Amino acid sequence: MLKKLFLFSFFITYSLLFSVDNITLEQLETLKDRGAISLEDYEFLKDELEGRLEEKHTFSLFINKNQISNSFPIVYKNDKTFISLQEYFENIHFKNYAFTNNILDMSLGEELANIMLNFNTLKITGSERTHFAENDFYFDGEELFLDSTLFSDIFLNAIDIDYGKTRISLSTKYTIPNEIKRLMRVQEGKINENRNLTNFYYTNSREFFNLGYMRFNLEKTFLKSEGVKNEAWDGNLEYQGAFLYGELTTKYNLKEGSLTQANLYYPNLPYNHYLEIYGIKNSYGHWKKSLLLQKDKGYYEDGKQFVIRENVPIGSRVELVYLGATIDIAYEENGVIEFRNPELKDDREYLLRIHTKDGKIITQIIKTNDDFNQQNPGEFQYRFFGTETDLDNKNNYDTSIYYGVTDHFTVGANYFKTYEEINNQNTAIEKTGGELIYSNLFRSQAYSFVLKGEQLFSDEKFEREHSFEGLAQMKFQKFKVRYEEGHFSDYYDEKNSRRVTLEYNPSSYLNLDYSYVWIDEWDGSKSTGNEISADLAKSFNALLTTFQFERDLDDVNHYSLNFYYTGYRDYSVKWSNSITEKGNDFESTISIFNRARQNGLDYSFEVSYSEEDKEKFTFRVNLDYDNWFRFDMNSKDNGDYDISVGLDRVVDLKNITQPLDNMDTSRVKVITFLDLNDNDKLNKNEHYIGDVEVEIDGVKKVTSYSEPTYFFGVSNNILYNLNPIVRRPSYDIVNSKFSLKGKGGGDIEVLIPIKPLFSITGSLSIADSSLNSADIYEGVVVKVFDSKNKLVSTMLPDFTGYFDISGLVGGIYKLEISSFKNDSIQSLNTEIDLSYSNIKGNVFELNLNLINNRIEIIESL
Repeated sequence: MLKKLFLFSFFITYSLLFSVDNITLEQLETLKDRGAISLEDYEFLKDELEGRLEEKHTFSLFINKNQISNSFPIVYKNDKTFISLQEYFENIHFKNYAFTNNILDMSLGEELANIMLNFNTLKITGSERTHFAENDFYFDGEELFLDSTLFSDIFLNAIDIDYGKTRISLSTKYTIPNEIKRLMRVQEGKINENRNLTNFYYTNSREFFNLGYMRFNLEKTFLKSEGVKNEAWDGNLEYQGAFLYGELTTKYNLKEGSLTQANLYYPNLPYNHYLEIYGIKNSYGHWKKSLLLQKDKGYYEDGKQFVIRENVPIGSRVELVYLGATIDIAYEENGVIEFRNPELKDDREYLLRIHTKDGKIITQIIKTNDDFNQQNPGEFQYRFFGTETDLDNKNNYDTSIYYGVTDHFTVGANYFKTYEEINNQNTAIEKTGGELIYSNLFRSQAYSFVLKGEQLFSDEKFEREHSFEGLAQMKFQKFKVRYEEGHFSDYYDEKNSRRVTLEYNPSSYLNLDYSYVWIDEWDGSKSTGNEISADLAKSFNALLTTFQFERDLDDVNHYSLNFYYTGYRDYSVKWSNSITEKGNDFESTISIFNRARQNGLDYSFEVSYSEEDKEKFTFRVNLDYDNWFRFDMNSKDNGDYDISVGLDRVVDLKNITQPLDNMDTSRVKVITFLDLNDNDKLNKNEHYIGDVEVEIDGVKKVTSYSEPTYFFGVSNNILYNLNPIVRRPSYDIVNSKFSLKGKGGGDIEVLIPIKPLFSITGSLSIADSSLNSADIYEGVVVKVFDSKNKLVSTMLPDFTGYFDISGLVGGIYKLEISSFKNDSIQSLNTEIDLSYSNIKGNVFELNLNLINNRIEIIESL
């Protein structure tokens, strides 16, 4: 009977295992309760019914058409295919990555492209794909598995999984495995080499005063407006140089004969802040003085609009690049560029390509992020802006400070004062406020809370003088939900407002926003409705297409369609189109410009059409030749035009014969000196040493014995590697690496320590004439050990007993002279201090004698 029951249970279990599709979860629970199946079989069948069964299979792995492995694991789980990242890395011998705090940081390919996967925030940086979901990965112990689609988006151009033939073929975006291994060996060799190098880095020193640069800008303008022709001219002198330990920039108007602008700039302050003190002479002849201290993030928010603002070299032209395409271009004004482009959105990465007047190209990455001023623990963010009003000496202030208390909690405070015209009176509006920001993660999903309070000080000019605002935001997978509520003083138009926003990012190139808004204004009016926006940005090789749709609270629709092409040589084409629902304001602009200077020529063309401006076409040309001649033309189809021809040149006031193409440069003062005490510093008793060739940016100069050597016009914000070549024998830089980077201010002083190389020479004589000297010398060996007892040199004397060991740096050495052929000869062990002497130079001489089977020093000079 027991045997029959066992066979019956086995038959039931076998049938279940091979026909699980015909059984329900309730039936499975009943079989488990009756003991018809084991607990292990129950768990297995339950996982399969619920789609959580994990199946691991072995595939043949092919990478770039080469077979790499016959046993590459593929896992089926939750109706997805997963790939082990550890197995993939091991198969391609890839080690250039780190995994800490759930953040995977990799450097891929020959260019060592940096890609980072943050499994806390589910974000990707450095890749076209920027987000992923929780079900796109899982951990099995310490092993990480990625969904095949996510894996392909990060690492591959193409993937082919043949389930029938159990074969997986990968085409990689980056280097093939052998190339990766070669790069790893090169990187490892460089790391080991750099460990033994002394690194010298030089930048500008802050100076009280240092004569700087002058820019001459003269311009003749020809105008025609409504049939009336006119001519005008303008000219400016701009000066830039170190002053009061900062960087002074001034502007003098030749036509007016007066100073019109002065700016004192202090960059690189603690916590990445900068300070500007500046004055501008307005049209009333009044000097409007201002002071600004704030964090340099590269952008700021003006309402909902992101604005990129950067200090750039004077005379620069800057490209704004997104997804590899140039979407906007700007020319600096007073050393600053600003982009207010509708393509600027939250949580995106942009590139600034800065073309300086001397042909250099500087790139800078700007990452926009609505972080609510969240700070790291112990970190401050300051903003202090004070400025005078235009016609009187009254001051306006806008100040704030934020401090990171913990990793998640930030506190802030602000103070604001301005003068406004209220009821025909110039009234001071003064207010202060506080802010609390808390951000954290809940099951890998980011959330934030912001609370603000504000109090007016207005001598009861307003009915309600306090304001409160609150914000709660949650991000999960591809969604962002935000709730905002505010109750405001009657200084503002709005009395109460509420807003619920849902943002959806189904892919890296599509963003959808929906908001529902309730607004009560102090005048009694109410507004209720929705706001909708959709942003699409898709790149097709060298063509970037963007589409934007917005519906505002008044139910007016706005459309824009833009095309950016950068695929033909060094040219970029931008075609932008915009229109609203009313349909009579269509605008279209086509711009063509070169992204790199060609034969000293920089130019751009633009044709625009505006239906709102009475259907007028506008044609614009800009030319800049060899950094001295400028030509600008703006013409309309009605015959009006604006043409300007000008001279634009920069000179170094310390060396006016030296041609300069850019004011944002530094002088470099190079001194090569004999470092006698090996402390890498120029001391009073150490003198200059010449005959050292130094190269900076392709310019080579040989240093002098009596005075510093100067390099002029070295562009700032570029890291230059120096490779000094010492022409004198017995001197060298000895395991040192030199680099410099100009940041503005005073000169860059480069002190290069030249080390004397020492030689130990000696002669071994034999006192006993009966000995065979040739036989003795053949068995003698001279060894030199450094202060750490490391063998640095070995030499055998010649047939006369003479030896010469050269190329030694200063220091204390141990000299060992012994015989490996004759054990009866006692070796000599002595300590030698190699130091430079003006009398002895850098040669240490020893006279040795072999007497009574002992090697002894008989004379030391």
